[in-house]
Amino acid sequence: MYTIAKNAQILLALLKAHNIRHVVASPGATNVPIVQGLQNDPFFTCYSVVDERSAMYFAIGLYLELGVPVATTCTSAQATRNYIPGLTEAFYKHVPILAITASKHPRFTYQDYMQAPNQTSLPADAVKQTFALPYVSNHHDEQHCMRLVNEAILELTHGLPGPVQLNVPMLDEELGKWEDVQLPPVRVIRRYMEWEQWDAPLNNKKIMIVIGEHRPFTEKQAVALESFAETHNVFVYANHLSNHRSKYTVFANLALLTMHDEVFAKTYKPDILITIGGQTGDYPLFRRLAAAGQFAFEHWRVSEDGKVVDSYDNLTKIFECPFELFFMRLAGNNSAQHTYYQQWEELQNAVSIPENLPLSNAYLAQQLHHAIPKNSYLNFAILNSLRKWSLFPLDKSITCYSNVAAFGIDGCTSVLLGQSVATDKLCFLVTGDLAFFYDMNSLGIRHLKNNIRILLVNNGCGVEFKLYKTDNIDRDSYIAAAGHSKNAKGWAETSGFKYLSAQNKEEFLACKAEFLSASEQSIVLEVFTTPENEADAFKMIFDNNREESTNKKMIRSIFGDTGVKIVKNILGK
Repeated sequence: MYTIAKNAQILLALLKAHNIRHVVASPGATNVPIVQGLQNDPFFTCYSVVDERSAMYFAIGLYLELGVPVATTCTSAQATRNYIPGLTEAFYKHVPILAITASKHPRFTYQDYMQAPNQTSLPADAVKQTFALPYVSNHHDEQHCMRLVNEAILELTHGLPGPVQLNVPMLDEELGKWEDVQLPPVRVIRRYMEWEQWDAPLNNKKIMIVIGEHRPFTEKQAVALESFAETHNVFVYANHLSNHRSKYTVFANLALLTMHDEVFAKTYKPDILITIGGQTGDYPLFRRLAAAGQFAFEHWRVSEDGKVVDSYDNLTKIFECPFELFFMRLAGNNSAQHTYYQQWEELQNAVSIPENLPLSNAYLAQQLHHAIPKNSYLNFAILNSLRKWSLFPLDKSITCYSNVAAFGIDGCTSVLLGQSVATDKLCFLVTGDLAFFYDMNSLGIRHLKNNIRILLVNNGCGVEFKLYKTDNIDRDSYIAAAGHSKNAKGWAETSGFKYLSAQNKEEFLACKAEFLSASEQSIVLEVFTTPENEADAFKMIFDNNREESTNKKMIRSIFGDTGVKIVKNILGK
């Protein structure tokens, strides 16, 4: 019999999964759902101590003898405060005690409700960290709860050991209500330090490596990743912000954009996902991985910070070390079959972009991606500019950045300008009108040189808020903020930039070469597009690469036109 409270069920299941057996329980009402589950499960050894002050010190004594993390649990109201003296001793003694406190639902805090003081306001030197579980009312709460319990338990022994608070909110109507069920399946997250023995089985596994935002790899990093990839069934998913190209790299953003979730889950998902670097800024990738479902694959995060970052709801292992150490340590001795890479490479080769795109960010990317001078810097404003340029390949010598860490509209121009003063290389920025005018004062910075090239795609609004919308809401006035500025000519020229503009494809093509070339002045090229053209261009790309079209291209690329006819005959099409 277990409580009907889902957060308490998840807590109990993960205590067992992490082998936390010893629990000191103090009496009360709000923590009854937790205590009931503990006392009825032979896995746990429970100790009853009425005074919470004594209970915490008692738990310290257990740890000193047993040498394993110990849990305590108390009710709401004043009980948590009585833990403070013992927690302070545990903090300075580095004793890993999981202080499981109970509280009323958060809505009752500071509302003169009975027994509902703030339970998570412990002193800074009482616990290493406080974790407050959500009340579980949907799938997102469940995932959040599971991650927090794992994170709290891992924090007990992360770095210097010490006490951690884990607060569990309860509803009064849940108290005393039980289910005759098994504890729910939970995903256990483990953390491995570089000096520990690792549980990292990779044989016969399809491995997907995702590289997020990263500066260009050092030779040591590149060699380590290549050595690992050579000896396992690996493909490396990268985008422009990864700043990495290798033998097994695939740029599959467009393929993922048009792929059905079911097809990804059945055919293309990995057995093991390994992530390095920061944010990807890649919505198609996130959506396919997140839609695969919990327990669909293992996610191994490799990072020196050792943090619990569960981007795709499948995190199982954290390796707290430099990724080059991780890859060198797990590299094999023999070259492997690369069927998984070949599968993704075929998918990448099957996609294509129509030639007749209307004047739009996508059209500009189509015309410029192969012409950006080698060894240039290329920055993207978030969302529309980054999305469209991610569909086109770039020379491996081009270094790319975007403000995807915090994902805000501000600062993309300033970041590029900061880079430009520290190099003599050409520094390009692709930006929209709202992002540009938001940060346009930066053009007046007095340190600027003549190596800046800004492609300003002016569609007259925040087109992100208008694309693919079928409702009748007025979006121009305030949502998409249309009509704030006619053009950038005056400010660009005042700031010492050469200003070029294009209203159509012919005008753009006429000034394209000048924009890409060396010049005595930095250049702003403003191209005027429309929200309708932006939407039409994206729809054309999407329709051209729908799953059905892509499958035909894959068959043609492998078997030729004759093969397509044979397959059609087999299928009766």
